[in-house]
Amino acid sequence: MAGRRMSAAFWVLSMCLSATHCIHCKLHTKTSDFQTQYAVTIAIGTPAQEFDLIVDTGSSDLWVQGTDCVACNSEPRFAASMSRSFRPNCVRGSCTYTISYGSGKSSAKVGQDVVSMESYVLADDVQFGVVYDEDTSITQVLENSGILGLAFKSMAAFTSPCAQEYMKSFALSLSRTSPMLSINEVLPAYNDPALQWATMPVEELAGLYSYWIAGLPNATLGSLQLCGTTTSRCQAVLDSGTGFVAVPSSEWNAVVAELHSFGCYSMGESGPFSCPSMTRLPNLTLTLGTTQGYACTLTPSMYAFQSAGTVVVGLIMSPLDMWILGSLFLEQYYIVFDVENREMRMTELVENVPAMPELEPVPISIHDQPSYFDRYFDEIVAEHVMVVIVLVASLALLYMIVCQSGPRKHPWDRTATSDDMLLVTLLDQHHQWKRQPIT
Repeated sequence: MAGRRMSAAFWVLSMCLSATHCIHCKLHTKTSDFQTQYAVTIAIGTPAQEFDLIVDTGSSDLWVQGTDCVACNSEPRFAASMSRSFRPNCVRGSCTYTISYGSGKSSAKVGQDVVSMESYVLADDVQFGVVYDEDTSITQVLENSGILGLAFKSMAAFTSPCAQEYMKSFALSLSRTSPMLSINEVLPAYNDPALQWATMPVEELAGLYSYWIAGLPNATLGSLQLCGTTTSRCQAVLDSGTGFVAVPSSEWNAVVAELHSFGCYSMGESGPFSCPSMTRLPNLTLTLGTTQGYACTLTPSMYAFQSAGTVVVGLIMSPLDMWILGSLFLEQYYIVFDVENREMRMTELVENVPAMPELEPVPISIHDQPSYFDRYFDEIVAEHVMVVIVLVASLALLYMIVCQSGPRKHPWDRTATSDDMLLVTLLDQHHQWKRQPIT
């Protein structure tokens, strides 16, 4: 473990040395429907118009509500006509779009403009969406002007390049006292070489990097085993845009039954739950990792909270076939999202130590690891394989054109075709006819 701590310390100290620019942005918090939204201030246009956008590691698009959106109720909204640098065009896909989130749909027109965070300029031609209509279900829960998606480009509907492609890495501290988003470096408090870091590779979905996905080979709620009992392994999305911890439908009924045994009842068809007390609730233990696991133990006070005289348990049913670890989970850890190396690194929040249970390294059995093919054959390898295939095919075609064309001087120059054989047969018959005596 000492070696892992030293290498992690060297990594965090050297992060900004090779980066072009490093910043720390304070996040703003707002609560809606029991869930906390973490937003960063973004400047768009010339002159700059500032907006608070939700930092969302569970999506890849950047959009902001426009002044033409009658259904929108958040302020401020982007006035495209007031920006000298705005261009109402797109370089990829449709110039209008409708995109679905867990809370509803939004429709927007795509344009390009200057986008920056404090002194960090993403680019002067970022492609993003200007919303002109959205479902009331989004309007009711959205406490900010839009969303800054920080997941991978394969999920982007219209943002090209997506925001994370302008960064080497970013880090989230969803601290209750001073939440921060850092770009290309970590907060000074996390340069301590004594800190224990858990390093996890980002896992793919259908052969593509999409969400920030970690392996979840084992999950328990008290004595209830939720992952690690079936042949299919679990995965978890680290999603700062979701407030609660979401459980896949395959494990949902078991979770409901377990919480009912503690006197809890569901506040909706898909959660969350209201419970009479927090003291009897079990720990939620999630083991994250691919080949090396780290057990993250959440005590009841970490996934449940007091509200209006009741205890709310922040467990809901996931819209995906994967777990979603929202801000209730992310608030417990400092997490670095390494875009370049496609890794996630996490450690306990400094302000939570020593109350926070340590990240416990645990082995992952071969049965609960992804296959060799799934681990090593990713979209980058596929791109390289395709390049090799195209190169070999091109060389083979060039050889056939240069070396296998033209008149045949010798029988061994090239493979005889059917026309060649017919010509040889006719010539042989001609020679035989000439040799026959005339009677």
